[in-house]
Amino acid sequence: MGKRAVGLFCGFIAICAVLIGRMSVLVMEEDYVTAAKGHSSYSLTLAQTRGKIYDRSGNALAGGFYSYKAVIIPSAQTSAELFNHLSAEELEKISDKLKGKFPFATDVPDGSCESEGITVYRVPKRYSDNGMATHLVGYCGANGGESGIERVYDEWLSSASGKLTVTCRINAAGRSLDAARQEIADNTSNSNRGVMLTIDSHIQNIAETAAAKYIDCGAVVVMEVKSGEILAMVSLPDYNRNDLASVLNDEKSPLINRALSSYNAGSVFKPVIAAAALENGADPLGEYECTGQVKVGSNTMGCINRTAHKNVNMYTAVAHSCNTYFINIAGETGADKILSMAENLGFGKSTQLAENYRSEAGTLPTAESLKNPAALANFSFGQGTLTVTPVQIAAMFAAIARGGEYIEPSVVIGLTDENLNIISTPKKAASHTAMSSETAQILGECLRTAVLEGTAKAGASDKVTSAAKTGTAETGIFKNNRAINQAWYAGYFPYENPEYVCVVLTESGSSGGASSGPVFKEIAERIYASK
Repeated sequence: MGKRAVGLFCGFIAICAVLIGRMSVLVMEEDYVTAAKGHSSYSLTLAQTRGKIYDRSGNALAGGFYSYKAVIIPSAQTSAELFNHLSAEELEKISDKLKGKFPFATDVPDGSCESEGITVYRVPKRYSDNGMATHLVGYCGANGGESGIERVYDEWLSSASGKLTVTCRINAAGRSLDAARQEIADNTSNSNRGVMLTIDSHIQNIAETAAAKYIDCGAVVVMEVKSGEILAMVSLPDYNRNDLASVLNDEKSPLINRALSSYNAGSVFKPVIAAAALENGADPLGEYECTGQVKVGSNTMGCINRTAHKNVNMYTAVAHSCNTYFINIAGETGADKILSMAENLGFGKSTQLAENYRSEAGTLPTAESLKNPAALANFSFGQGTLTVTPVQIAAMFAAIARGGEYIEPSVVIGLTDENLNIISTPKKAASHTAMSSETAQILGECLRTAVLEGTAKAGASDKVTSAAKTGTAETGIFKNNRAINQAWYAGYFPYENPEYVCVVLTESGSSGGASSGPVFKEIAERIYASK
């Protein structure tokens, strides 16, 4: 009897346990259903967009690219599938999410990994890994535009925001209720309006390709002569805006836009001296005897390697970059008149390329400092305290090519609507006459002589004519017992009917002709051939 009672009691307890367990399951399922009614979806943001940045033809420089993202429903099956498509490093980054319950999104190389539990979407991407005009366009951070056009037009670009989201149905535990049923909300088309730049992607590509072939650190500017619009702006080294962290501590400072930075000028500045002299009555055919050096006060100054150019006039002095000729003519012209010409040509002040977007100002020596004959002599061949930017040099050569009219360079055509119609244009500074057309013509002939028989021969081409000047500027800096010089080559083409100005700067170059001339030549030939 006692054993039977115990058996019955144990059976009763077991039945109760089963019933309680079943009731618990029912309660839990009811809780899941109740919870799911309040938390039935889980949204993932796959992309957030802002207004685009376009070149002059409407090609996107920022905002017009795409990548792939996969929405993952965690499971052993999806983990196995991703193992075949992602690197070990990429898998490590999402390992915790793969062990979890909730859907998540991750970058994938393409759509090939799509399978049950993995849905791949083609999503907007701000920058290409090898995008063009990187330094001019700039980049964005967590709070919007941080450099370049991205920063200057941040408010306008941010106002054209869009978002691509995917919503998954889940239960209260985060498990997907229907992996195949995902809702997409996409208003990224709001981001089609933006900013149109003066950049020509074809010419930009030519300039970037040529520069990368010859230059480690430096800059290239290509400008349209007629308008002063910049068609290409290159700064090297370049960087990947999708991987900024990799260059933050780079000693070559890839984030700096060297096209807008100031450098020692050297002989590329000599056309300014010549222009001032001509405007004040100098005879371009007047001869000067160069002995290779000249005494200035207690200092002896000379041409490169003390080369004696013998009898030279303005044409041959520009062509062969005779320092002593320019020391002499600067003394005859006077510091005030030279400084006035330099200021008329945009030196000593920042160049406003767009609203709130400027180059560095560079430095002009003061009139007071140039009362010292040695300081004036140094200034006459672009040395001393003088510094200039590649954009300033481009504007100066454009003024010569344009017949004496100075136009401040620009990089923005205007703001666009979603159909790329220009709805607002920036106010541009008025042009002015920096020199007479006669002076500009003589300078052009001098620069043409430099290409035909002088220091600019390295940039000469049998495919397109040009006029140019070189410069090898001393910096006073030495590295490994070697003097660091800035190598310039600046000019315009075609010579007979100038359309383009091109300025090439090579940091730590051997000479303007050798280091920068080949870049100019390749750019000129490729642009001219593609017309």
